[in-house]
Amino acid sequence: MQQHLRVVTKFWPRLHGVYRLARKLSWPLLLLLGWSTLASATSGLNMLHHFFQDTHTITAQFSQEVANHNGQIVKRANGTLWISRPGKFRWDYSGVNGQTIVSNGNKVWLYEPALQQVTVQPLGKALGSTPAALIAGNDNLNARFKITDEGEKGGLHWLLLDPKSGQDQGFTALRLGFDSQGALREMRMEDAFQQETVLHFTHIEVNHAIPGREFQFTPPVGVDVLSQ
Repeated sequence: MQQHLRVVTKFWPRLHGVYRLARKLSWPLLLLLGWSTLASATSGLNMLHHFFQDTHTITAQFSQEVANHNGQIVKRANGTLWISRPGKFRWDYSGVNGQTIVSNGNKVWLYEPALQQVTVQPLGKALGSTPAALIAGNDNLNARFKITDEGEKGGLHWLLLDPKSGQDQGFTALRLGFDSQGALREMRMEDAFQQETVLHFTHIEVNHAIPGREFQFTPPVGVDVLSQ
């Protein structure tokens, strides 16, 4: 026993030095990702909590796929998103049929150039119908969803969000996939028609300043404006 204690005592300063070095090296990475604790050492529920409470702005590239009930991909899209909590966001879909979704924290505009149409609705209504708006909020998810930690799969840690009020959320199930550093990398949404929408996020930057103009929108001249 005394021999073991001598070994521990001998190596403790070295181990303690390694520990302190690891802490110093970890802080820049944690600040970059908007975290104050190592996500790998927390549960999925803590990942979710820190994502909503400690991440205030997000900029990322995204790709989107929509699959029908047979698993066949029926739509693909990609673009850029900006989020500033609470409630401000912008999703720009690229391409000829691209769309723009903008919230200034009070209203949400959906601009569809192909239809020459803009739809406007209160933010509160959008928060209850789209996961895109949901992740820009910072409300109490436990009050609105049954949350299940599904563990790790495919290199991501998954959480399942089931709406307590049923289909009034616009989807029947939402899965969020976080990487080992706690960054949201994937969203999977299922709707009442058994369609699945998958969003992949890359080039993620968090807690960086975003110009306020990104969250402003003025309908182009000549388009139809529909209010809901």
